[in-house]
Amino acid sequence: MEFANKTIHFIGIGGAGVSGLARVALEAGASVSGSDLKASPITQALEEQGARVSIGQRAENLPRHVDFVVATAAVRAGNPELDEARQRGLCVMKYAQALGELTRGRVNICVAGTHGKTSTTSMLAQILRGQGAGWIVGGEPLNLEASACWGSAPHFVMESCEYDRSFLHLHPSLVLLNNIEADHLDVYGDIEGVERGFADFVARLPRHGTLLYNADDPRCVRVARQAHCRRVSFGQAEGADWRLIGLDASSGFAQAEVSCQGERMGALHLNIPGQVYAFNALGALAAAHWAGCDSARALEALREYRGVKRRFEMLGRFKGAPVIDDYAHHPSAVKQLLQAARDAFASRRLVAVFQAHQYQRLNGFFEEFVHALALADRVLVMRTYAAREQGVIPGIPEQALCRELQALGVDALALENFGLAAAELDASTGPSDALVFIGAGDVNEIALELLANQPCLTRSAA
Repeated sequence: MEFANKTIHFIGIGGAGVSGLARVALEAGASVSGSDLKASPITQALEEQGARVSIGQRAENLPRHVDFVVATAAVRAGNPELDEARQRGLCVMKYAQALGELTRGRVNICVAGTHGKTSTTSMLAQILRGQGAGWIVGGEPLNLEASACWGSAPHFVMESCEYDRSFLHLHPSLVLLNNIEADHLDVYGDIEGVERGFADFVARLPRHGTLLYNADDPRCVRVARQAHCRRVSFGQAEGADWRLIGLDASSGFAQAEVSCQGERMGALHLNIPGQVYAFNALGALAAAHWAGCDSARALEALREYRGVKRRFEMLGRFKGAPVIDDYAHHPSAVKQLLQAARDAFASRRLVAVFQAHQYQRLNGFFEEFVHALALADRVLVMRTYAAREQGVIPGIPEQALCRELQALGVDALALENFGLAAAELDASTGPSDALVFIGAGDVNEIALELLANQPCLTRSAA
């Protein structure tokens, strides 16, 4: 679908993904309007770019003439704008449907996997931006001017989300498959269903397309065996096409030699903590090579890579303790995060402030969360961010998590609200600590409050 000269209305225009789509629609020549529940720097930036943004959601926000409406996954029947659009017989698309239509005809590099999508997509966007590639990232990259850009070249880099089988609306030329683990079981049922979902996505590649897959992940390998297109592997496994040689993250920052089919491509040096980012970078390098980017230039771009907001983001220091914010919400990602924090802050007491994202995920991966969080010296467990859930009893799973951590010798405490957490951290934090705020919800608000009020924070739990 051609977006030039179209009029598009976005419900939830301030969201991470939808705001990026609105931006590229504007750059593609569309007239854009939209609404969100509250103003933000994102909505302000879209207004400055030419979008008409309404704060609050009302039926009258829809323009008299609109070609179609895009709604976030969070928008449900009963939303006045969605109901108005349907009453008027307008075409309503979910975010992924609209992204697929917008990028139909581009050379699409789709980054997929249970973990690492945002970081890998932003790495690849940074590498290819010099060639005029477009991109859309489900986060706020610290190096790029925006989370999305239409670009002037054929290549378009996109984060490809598996939730709700959204990625099946995309039209990939290359799929970069990082990993496959159990998640979104409300959609897929079990891990076998998750694997089939990724296989269905890979099957959307044309025969002349390319699958770039993690050779260290058995499920990725199985999916690759089913692919009817060119296959290129990356990882540590013997026989992988792209490999890291002599990987060393002992300083907290990964470095390694990169080889492709036995040929030395250059030295990888990252300036963000965590060994896992080296493997994200390896996939990005391989995809950039496929897109025609010189490896030396790609490696230099990765040396300058600064990460994404809420991915091991250093927010500041509280009473001398580094304060880290991270979006991790799957136990594997939590484990990788805390291991990276251990490497980066080896001499400090590691204090994790954890907020689970959905009770279904917390209960479904309970033991995995226990063992991941046990990497910390102290854990404050906040009430779960119950997105897309109703009818749950808060407090009981969090207390159970604390008991299991305490049985492993971890100092763990469950807290009912952010005020109590702020007061506890104000009373107990010292300059030899490191604070890591973990979760895809709003747990980072505690960190922001601590940093904003640090000269005058009282120990009140109000």
